[in-house]
Amino acid sequence: MFSEKRAIPQGKISLGKILEIHKFCWPFVTLAMTLYYNNYSYRMYLMNGYFGCYGFLWVLKSNLFYDKNFYLNEHHINGIGTSLINFLSISVYFLFPYVTVTNNNEITKIETLFSIVFYTIGMFFHHGSDAQKYYTLKYQKGKLITDGFYSIVQNPNYSGEFLIWIALIVTSGYNKMLSYLPLVWLYLATILVGIPEKRKSLQKYENYQQWSTTTKQLIPGIY
Repeated sequence: MFSEKRAIPQGKISLGKILEIHKFCWPFVTLAMTLYYNNYSYRMYLMNGYFGCYGFLWVLKSNLFYDKNFYLNEHHINGIGTSLINFLSISVYFLFPYVTVTNNNEITKIETLFSIVFYTIGMFFHHGSDAQKYYTLKYQKGKLITDGFYSIVQNPNYSGEFLIWIALIVTSGYNKMLSYLPLVWLYLATILVGIPEKRKSLQKYENYQQWSTTTKQLIPGIY
C-alpha cells in the first residue's frame, strides 16, 4: 500500500500515490467531522458510508488494478511542491462531508433512494470499467478496448464518477451551492483535461474512428 509501481527518481512522487494517500484519509476525515460537529443524523451516516467506502475502494483498487496513467506516465511524476499542490487541490472533495455535517435538515426518503441508485450504478461503472481496462491491457497489450463497458461510452469510468458525485450532492444537500464545487472540479479534470488527452492518445489505433463515431463520450446517445 502507498508504494510506487515503478522506480521513481528521489524527490519525486507519482500522482497515483498522492491520490491513494488522499483517498485513504476520506473515511477518517468524514468520521472526524461527524464527531467534531456531533452530528449523527441519517444524512451524515449515509455520507460516512458513501464517502468512506469510495476512499477505501480507491485504495483497494490501487493495489489490485491501478490506473497505470497515474503511476507510470512521466507527466504525472512530480516533485514535492507540485505533489503537495495536487493533494491540496483535490481536497475540494472534502466539501461533501463538510456540507453534510453542517446541514441541519434531515435527508428525505426520495433523496435517499436517488442517492443509492446513482451511487450504486456509478460505482459499478467506475470500478468495473477500470478493472476491464487493467486486465484487458495486461493480457492484450496495445489493444483499443471497444467492448464491454467501452461499447456503451468511451469513458465509462468518468461516467461512473459523475454519477457518484451526483449521489454525494443529493446526500450533502442539492440546495447547497458548496455541494457543486467538487462537481465543477471533476468537470475540469475530466471533460476539459482528461478526455481530450485520452482522445489524442487513442487516435493512433486503426479502429479508433469507427469506435468514436458509434459511441459517445459520457452519456449514451447524448454526449
